[in-house]
Amino acid sequence: MKFQHILFDFDGVLVESNEIRFNGFRKLFRDYPKGQVEQLVNYSKANGGVSRYKKIEFFFNTIRKEPISSKSVNHWANQFSELVTKDILEARPVEGSLEFLEKYFNQFDFAIVSGSDQRELREVCKGRGIDSFFKIILGSPTEKQDNIAALLSDFKWARSKSVYIGDSNNDLDAAKTNDIDFIGRSSGLVDWEGYNVKFVSDLSSLYNFLY
Repeated sequence: MKFQHILFDFDGVLVESNEIRFNGFRKLFRDYPKGQVEQLVNYSKANGGVSRYKKIEFFFNTIRKEPISSKSVNHWANQFSELVTKDILEARPVEGSLEFLEKYFNQFDFAIVSGSDQRELREVCKGRGIDSFFKIILGSPTEKQDNIAALLSDFKWARSKSVYIGDSNNDLDAAKTNDIDFIGRSSGLVDWEGYNVKFVSDLSSLYNFLY
């Protein structure tokens, strides 16, 4: 096999939860002008993989031109978690993902590196009964590219044997920054046809891309 270490994004790669996240911002900021909230949703779609902390800062600093403290960002982020966690726990898995994890977790090293809040992400994975498949589950507020770098260093995983499975430009950039291979998942966020990368429609065919 070409790869030994497989890093997964979470939303849109293991679980069909992207729309839950987008709607979470609509619920979170329901008392703000709808047009501004839709600007945030569009920003979120174009910047999949960017943490909610950065998106909340963008909403206030850039869209509303309203400075926001880190304390307030954390407050909004915690509220966001309360709004989406139950739905993400119940969201359907990406086709082929559970089968892949169950069949191959003894053959490969699996990890999750996501833009989702790390504490929430670990709780969700435990609640969905998939946490035991992964060597480690990493999320925000640490930047995705930094989490990948730390993971490769801490576990001494060879870059040439590592691949990141993601569904956003941010995921591709994080892989490139760390000089590891990338496989795109077509979740609807990015049309991978226009990129020089391998991609899959779901994870039922992923094994064929690991040689």
